[in-house]
Amino acid sequence: MKKVLTVLFAIVISVGLSSNATAQVVQEGDITAGGGITFTTGVSGASGEIGINVNGNYSITDEIRAGAEFVYFLGDFGFTVFNIEGHYIFKNEDDLVLYGLAGIGIWRWSAFGFSSSTSGLNLGGGLEYELDSVTLFSEAKLSTIGGTPISLSGGVRFRF
Repeated sequence: MKKVLTVLFAIVISVGLSSNATAQVVQEGDITAGGGITFTTGVSGASGEIGINVNGNYSITDEIRAGAEFVYFLGDFGFTVFNIEGHYIFKNEDDLVLYGLAGIGIWRWSAFGFSSSTSGLNLGGGLEYELDSVTLFSEAKLSTIGGTPISLSGGVRFRF
């Protein structure tokens, strides 16, 4: 799995660095919101889960964004995740945004009448590609929750 993520990250970096245009996509004051699908490798030995995410970002400067994300996983254990993150934008041109992210997350799950929650740190990166009225995004992040789950997300965001 780590080899696959390394190859995907290398492809994202290569695509992000190959552009020559200079028009910025993300600008100070931008607000975006959207949703998509998330896959996580699981927590503390649990198998992977697929979930639905809702997220939003606010651009503090052209390079720094604050964001929040909520994910509801569809599996048997009733996982939910709430993340608060900061994004640092490395590339912001030619309809393409490449960013790193760091933040905190709160994971909650319940099964068989028992529920629990834990918190941890997130570290990862993402890629956005702007189309006419919508932005496509993909993210990969590693969490310091039990079992250090890796989450992969993709979806759409709209600018307001």
